[in-house]
Amino acid sequence: MLDSHRSQPRQGRYACKVTELRVVVPDEIAERLAAEAADRGTSTEEVASEVLVLHVPAAQNRRLPRFVGKGHSGRHDLSERVEEILSAELGK
Repeated sequence: MLDSHRSQPRQGRYACKVTELRVVVPDEIAERLAAEAADRGTSTEEVASEVLVLHVPAAQNRRLPRFVGKGHSGRHDLSERVEEILSAELGK
């Protein structure tokens, strides 16, 4: 489950607008977050936020895999005729 709402810019760690997020996780994950927070001397929310920042790429950094666009089939209707072409090529 995920609830969120926008909040105004605030002082501290974030220099931009932030969204307060409520995330429901299994108890084991919550316990691991709490243990990590205790080890660091910070809040569970701070640890969860850091995990999200590290694992969700920024929109401008999203790239297609390098293999996309490497080849050119010479066909301009490939997406429209995919089933027909596959049947012909695979002999089905």
